[in-house]
Amino acid sequence: RSHLSALEAARGWGAVQELYARCAVAKEFRNTDDVPVADEVAILECIVGLTHKGQLAATDISLEAGKLHLRNFQQTALWHVVSSIFGTDLKLLLMQSSRIAGRVFRGVTFSSEDLGEQCVRITMEHADYPIEHFKGFFEEWIALSHLSGSVEAHIIAPGVHQYTISWNEPHVQVSYG
Repeated sequence: RSHLSALEAARGWGAVQELYARCAVAKEFRNTDDVPVADEVAILECIVGLTHKGQLAATDISLEAGKLHLRNFQQTALWHVVSSIFGTDLKLLLMQSSRIAGRVFRGVTFSSEDLGEQCVRITMEHADYPIEHFKGFFEEWIALSHLSGSVEAHIIAPGVHQYTISWNEPHVQVSYG
């Protein structure tokens, strides 16, 4: 639901209607619906195709869809609950990814490993998302935290993705706007 609401807020109802026409799985979901990963990916990638100027390679579409996914998530009531509980400290939030993700991504297991003051490794199991999707998700999280950094993404085994997220500045609390 948050993806369609964000599209409507940014581009108007006409953009949502265009999404319905282009994306067979796009429909109204309730906040409590368990949306299949493949459907969510298709919807996000269709939205990227509608809103991005110019052609993108498939990996770039997945990367941009992941960035959009985070921006949309940060507009939800659940994000506001999460940030009120854990604050906006990037490292703390990343280290709590298993708790946060357990509420959002059904069937996907997240685990976090502390690799130092400015580095966290997150492993996703049962990951049906393209690997670039969460690379974009975490890159956007760094950017929205007003930090510079990088995300390395690796497929460890089928359905197991590993992301090493590092940033240059010490972790600080920031306000999302």
